[in-house]
Amino acid sequence: MATTQTTKRRTAATKRSTTAKKAAGTHARASVASNAGRAKTNAKRRVSKPSSKQARPVIAQAEYVGAAVGNIVQSGVAAGSKAAAAVTKRIADLV
Repeated sequence: MATTQTTKRRTAATKRSTTAKKAAGTHARASVASNAGRAKTNAKRRVSKPSSKQARPVIAQAEYVGAAVGNIVQSGVAAGSKAAAAVTKRIADLV
């Protein structure tokens, strides 16, 4: 059986441990709240002003799409020119 001094020592250690755990929990909750607020602010900042790293792929993609559209238009113009030349040749052959 434990002595009175041992019991007192264990009780005091348990109280200290419980107090420390409560303090740690409070600190953790406070830091989680501040981190959540910070993350929310950063997300808003990212949405309102994209960084140059984020803008680069968008610019490159826009340039690629522009080049593809230009190629399609150019192909259409070339095909139209060939068709017009063929029609002109047939008309000339008929006359």
